[in-house]
Amino acid sequence: MSESAFTGLLDTFPLTRAHTAADAAERIGRIFSPHRLEVRGRTRSLDVHHNQVRMRHVTLNTLTYGAEVMIDPGERGDFYMVQLPLAGHALLVDRDRETRADTRMLTVLQPRARGRMIWSADCRMILVQVPRDVVEQRASEWGLPRPRFATARSRRDPQVAAWWQAVVDLTCNLDRFGEHWLRHPAACAAMEEFLLSAFTSMLGEPDAVAATAVRSDERCLRRAKDYVQEHLGRALTLPEIARHVCVSPRTLEAAFKRGGELSPLAYARRERLLAVDRALRGAARERREVSVTEVALEYGFVHMGRFAAQYRRMFGCAPSETLHPH
Repeated sequence: MSESAFTGLLDTFPLTRAHTAADAAERIGRIFSPHRLEVRGRTRSLDVHHNQVRMRHVTLNTLTYGAEVMIDPGERGDFYMVQLPLAGHALLVDRDRETRADTRMLTVLQPRARGRMIWSADCRMILVQVPRDVVEQRASEWGLPRPRFATARSRRDPQVAAWWQAVVDLTCNLDRFGEHWLRHPAACAAMEEFLLSAFTSMLGEPDAVAATAVRSDERCLRRAKDYVQEHLGRALTLPEIARHVCVSPRTLEAAFKRGGELSPLAYARRERLLAVDRALRGAARERREVSVTEVALEYGFVHMGRFAAQYRRMFGCAPSETLHPH
């Protein structure tokens, strides 16, 4: 997509228009955090365009000042902010350290941190804002430590590049069809969940991300398997298991795959077949009169022909042979 295509992005959701530093600082300061704004460079007049789409927790912004500016918030608000430049560049100055954000490098502003920013006159950004307590609550729910985020991440990282492009595509979609999507709570929640994924995977410190992913998968697998064991009496659906684990079906399937497991449904079916086999062998040992059909129905198998074929593939014999061994 050409640079010109990003001009006016999210103009269908205007929030702030300003032409003086005092007005811009006051208006934008109410949204983010109080700050001092100084106009620099040759172009002394501002042309501020700040657009915003608010979801339940995540706020999606586009911002341009139209002039070189220095932004000094003192101490930032209690939120994380991911800055994705669409054009131009910005410098984040923290003590003696400078971090550059441009179309190849995003930056993550930390909650309550100090530091100045200098935006070039042509700088235009997408800003993804999430309150700190939302990020930490998600980490706590997954039994993870307090998250650590890299100040900058390169677009050369395929994961970062993929998420970056998806955020741009989502922003463009909202620009054109936002009124339609935001009328549907489920669609809005799905978009917000996608944006939040950056704070639990792609934007973390690389070592912390790997460790977090392992712990997240372990907890996900444990909860899913426990739920399957508690419900061996019926055929579960993938969305049902995923809802119990509090992840999307796709995330649950990926966790099983990374753990070297079968798919969630294949795992559940295997465990139900094992339960049937245990019941049949127990009845055979105790010489109890039971029917294969009754046992199969007890463990959620309602299609007897399909059940018999699955049992034979797994155990190498028909269920009736297990119940009545020769």
